[in-house]
Amino acid sequence: MIKPLTSLRFVFAFLVFMSHMNLFPHEEPGFLWHLFYEGYAGVSFFFMLSGFILAYTYQQRLIDGTATVRSFYVARIARIYPLHLLALFVALFFLQFFKHPSPADFFDLGINTFLLQSFIPGQEFLFNSVSWSLSDEAFFYALFPLIVFSTFRDRRRGTILFWSVLGCVIVVSAYLLRNHPWANWVLYINPLFRIFDFLLGIALYNLCLRWTPRPHISYTKLEWLALLLLLAAYGLAFFIPESFRQSVWYWIPMGLLIATFYFHRGAISRFLSHRLFVKLGDISFAFYLFHFQTIQGVRIVLDHLHLPVSLSGEFCLAFMATLVIAYIAHQYIEQPLNRLIRKRFSS
Repeated sequence: MIKPLTSLRFVFAFLVFMSHMNLFPHEEPGFLWHLFYEGYAGVSFFFMLSGFILAYTYQQRLIDGTATVRSFYVARIARIYPLHLLALFVALFFLQFFKHPSPADFFDLGINTFLLQSFIPGQEFLFNSVSWSLSDEAFFYALFPLIVFSTFRDRRRGTILFWSVLGCVIVVSAYLLRNHPWANWVLYINPLFRIFDFLLGIALYNLCLRWTPRPHISYTKLEWLALLLLLAAYGLAFFIPESFRQSVWYWIPMGLLIATFYFHRGAISRFLSHRLFVKLGDISFAFYLFHFQTIQGVRIVLDHLHLPVSLSGEFCLAFMATLVIAYIAHQYIEQPLNRLIRKRFSS
């Protein structure tokens, strides 16, 4: 476990939570509005970090045969499916799905159950809306062994050229689609494009392997620099077309942040390595997966009870409720089922 990166997971899950709270529903989109709604950039961090951590954990083991492709896939299924299915069931309860379901509803349910929704425009936000990113992740996981063997073990020129062309296509598409209604799906949701974020994470890990830590470098200053660069990108994004913000804008600052805290040699890394922050990072997947439904649930309860709670009060209630739900889900569902599935199917 790389403790600072684990802790940062929660930071970015919290930013996504903030973007979904809709704290300024009546404000004209301005700079303050932007600061709260730009939290969806956390998904870019998750995709890049996912590639980085999987390369850190599995790349060499797959290459030298100490881990099998089967064990890798079982571990990935054990990681995401227990909580995905639970969150999907909760969504069905919220939507009163089983009252009058149609054949189309069952088709949509099947698409979501097997995490295929991100491939179909208009399907990505059905049921538990945030699970679209799991659909992307499942696609990345499916291709990870192929990426490792074709790109980072054999270093085939054709494969490297393909990834380079894909990166260029994404940049050009961000420009051409900057005012197009399909830009959100093509650039932000579409797994065929978002896999480049995942690939950048893998490539970044391989670059870090070649870096020899130098004793005279102040890693604390590097960590501050990485954070300030990300904050600058976050603030300047207000002036950047949304199509770029949803695709290429955060590649460099997110990459620098991940690489810097991978070495965990500075004061900020030591701070983030505190067990409280690491625990929050551990529950961040459950926090992310249940936060949107929890926000909705809190608002439904408050409305039903006719309680005059301010938006800041709603925020506090939703945040604390999500934390509690995430802890329970992680501790008593995610971890036990993860161990059970891996033990049963890895061999």
